Amino acid sequence: MPPGSPIPGNFSTLRTPYMIPVCIAFTEPSFSKITFVMGTQMGKSATMQNVIGWKLDDHPAPVIYVGPTESNINNVVEPKVVEMFQQCDSLWRKFDQKSPKHKKRVAGVSLRFAWAGSATEMASDSAVLTLVDELDRPDENSTGEGTLAEVAEARGDAYTDSKLGLTSTPTHGSVSTYIHPDTGLEHWAVALKGKISSPIWLQWQKGTKHEWAVPCPHCNEYFIPRSHLLWWPGKDSNEECSPVTASKEAKLICFHCGSAIDDGDRPRMNAKGIAIAPGQSAKLADDQAILTQDGEEFAIPFHSYVIPSEQNNHFSIWVSGLCSFSGKKSYGYLARKLVEAKESGNPDDLLSVYNTGFGEVFAMVGDVPEWEEVFALRSEYAAGDVPEGVHTLIATVDVQKNRLVYVVRGWMDGLSSRLIEFGELWGDTDKPEVWQELDELMEQEWNGLSIKMIGVDAGYRDEEVYAWVRKYKTRARALMGLQKMDKPFGMVRVEVDKNGKVRKRGDKRWNFNTTTAKAWVHSRVRWERETVGDWLLPSNVTPDYCKQIVAEEFDENKGVYQRISKNNHFLDCEGMNFMVAKMLKLDRKGKAQQESDQEQSEDPEVQEEDQEEEPKLVKRKRKKRIARKSGNFAKSW
Repeated sequence: MPPGSPIPGNFSTLRTPYMIPVCIAFTEPSFSKITFVMGTQMGKSATMQNVIGWKLDDHPAPVIYVGPTESNINNVVEPKVVEMFQQCDSLWRKFDQKSPKHKKRVAGVSLRFAWAGSATEMASDSAVLTLVDELDRPDENSTGEGTLAEVAEARGDAYTDSKLGLTSTPTHGSVSTYIHPDTGLEHWAVALKGKISSPIWLQWQKGTKHEWAVPCPHCNEYFIPRSHLLWWPGKDSNEECSPVTASKEAKLICFHCGSAIDDGDRPRMNAKGIAIAPGQSAKLADDQAILTQDGEEFAIPFHSYVIPSEQNNHFSIWVSGLCSFSGKKSYGYLARKLVEAKESGNPDDLLSVYNTGFGEVFAMVGDVPEWEEVFALRSEYAAGDVPEGVHTLIATVDVQKNRLVYVVRGWMDGLSSRLIEFGELWGDTDKPEVWQELDELMEQEWNGLSIKMIGVDAGYRDEEVYAWVRKYKTRARALMGLQKMDKPFGMVRVEVDKNGKVRKRGDKRWNFNTTTAKAWVHSRVRWERETVGDWLLPSNVTPDYCKQIVAEEFDENKGVYQRISKNNHFLDCEGMNFMVAKMLKLDRKGKAQQESDQEQSEDPEVQEEDQEEEPKLVKRKRKKRIARKSGNFAKSW
């Protein structure tokens, strides 16, 4: 390990004993694939580099290392590996210092560096050992020939003894636990099809499904730490607890005896940890563990494992972030991050904590609420009024053949929000009249607030949408919903029309993940009222609006939302509204920051990178309207 490493010098597994089973698996001839899943600051990348050094030094054979991006390879991985070579005399003597950046020569064999977005780098070599780091992180697939794991595995087809190593912090998915009927231990259940989109978790499910288990310092029983066993004051009673208090008082609860375990016990527990697969149990001996499988006992060293009775050539292991070697990643640190994420009301914050902190998948998707639950979110204010605390108005529009369906929502600190107005502007959307009515909506003010940003769905009548958005360059965005994306949203340039012809005028379009957007809306329905992140409706909201909010349900087999009722337009608008709020970074900003942004947007000297000067339009103050003649909103009053 180079001088700049947390622990320079010879690589030591004492700080990361849960990595010892991983290293052993790489040396086992019976395994052709090794998958290890865990959060950040767990030693994943360092272990991969250690495996590379071991292979090239002790058993030289071609190796391919696949990182998530070219930038990661050039700026992080390649320099670290070269530093490792320099620090290890036996490797440095074998290293060809004239090697190009992406293909090193050591002991007469090659170490190829590739990345997920490069078909050429991935397909150019074969290897005895192929390692894929951060499988879940690439923005796109490597070649289009299959999944990244499949493409990487094919690099070893020419060798009978080839191995594939996969690791990553997991991402999206919904998974439950179960109690094994024979051992009484709690394990992750294999998720139903469509419940998991995290590639590394899907790979883990195909393997031996080992999990890192540690002995309780109070009862000496082995158990598997996971997020729901982390405790802090008020957690069980849903009482408020400040992040600072959670940080100071957090404990890990033993699954067996219920004792509270201090963070200081973590190193001693890890020192006696072992990997356990479903159907196995263990008890603590003096200097080893006694593992039981199918009624037979095995005396095994700490940090080891026993292969399950059902033979599987794919070793897989999951390690909880609660077992991290990092002193910073304490029980208190994880509790504080989780409390802060829940207080923020931002699903991305929760996703980050569960993924990177605990090494667990996370999804907002749950049972679709009933429309009566949506109707119950009515508040005391009436449509058209702006409740106290609202500082930003966002409008979103769903374009149909004969009308524009719109929603105006007011946003508060912490992603709390209030529905201000909704309705339909009737008219052929390929004619200018209905778009002129949308102009009026842009000019309107509600209690002195005007629309900060409007998002218009460009999935239908796209040319009309782009033309209208062009008029309001700093206040309007064309949107396109995609069912599956690797990130919540992203901007693209529209260079060709729907017929494939080059467009005279390039426009910007913001693609967004509709599954994430609709899951967020449904998650708000059961959010506790009067807490940060609540999502409320006016007192006179219509049943039709509420029924449209639940017009789609999540298809577990396909992993996407499917329509179950004819009209779902207000659900689309509300999902887009949330995504525009994220684009404006309202999930990271409070009222003071919004006011600062407003002042900047009014300063002609300030121009954002992705915005142009708004054309001069005739602005006229209008009295607050209750409804438009052309909309059906008035009919519902």
